[in-house]
Amino acid sequence: MDISKRLGEVAALVSYPTVADIGTDHGYVPIYLHKKGKVKKALACDVRKGPLEKAKENILLYQVQDDIETRLGSGLVPVKPGEVETGVIAGMGGMLTVRILKDSPEVVASLKELILAPQHDVDEVRRYLHSIGFRIETEHMMKEDGKYYNIMRCIPGEERYPREIDYLYGAKLLMHKEPLLKEILTSEEKKYQVVEEKLIQSDTDNAKERLVQVQEKLRLMREALVCL
Repeated sequence: MDISKRLGEVAALVSYPTVADIGTDHGYVPIYLHKKGKVKKALACDVRKGPLEKAKENILLYQVQDDIETRLGSGLVPVKPGEVETGVIAGMGGMLTVRILKDSPEVVASLKELILAPQHDVDEVRRYLHSIGFRIETEHMMKEDGKYYNIMRCIPGEERYPREIDYLYGAKLLMHKEPLLKEILTSEEKKYQVVEEKLIQSDTDNAKERLVQVQEKLRLMREALVCL
């Protein structure tokens, strides 16, 4: 079956034969993994009935109903501790990803890996992973249809980043001089420079407060750009 480049890269990081795909939508990731021979058992979970019904149809279409089960529920709640080795959470915001992990601590603690692709607030995801004893083994970026995506594989283990920019922009991305990150930060720096110039010209208290924030943001961006 054909899946998007983004979902293909998410699936490529899965290392264990039992998987729960959270927010499965149409069930593409578990079906693709099964067809590739990478999983023996998968749970396709979604909080919405409509997409889950579509996932059921696709599971029957590809004749994988003996190995892929659909479950209705929020986040990891439909999954029992120890039931699967891999948790996939892709295509959601970073804060929702964190909330899903927070809501099912026993399930998360039983996993051997998390494959995550948060769409924003990625720094908050990195911080939370470290707070619950997961380390980010791999992280890379990709671009599809003009949008940038972070994709990471996380495994149990203690890890802390020494610098703020490591959490903001990704220690692995900085270490490997990720060109897409450089592309984003170069563009963002220009935008913030324009804002900085306008704030400097303004004399209000609000402008002065905002200027301090913007200049700190620029400092962190430039610190990261030096690494890239």
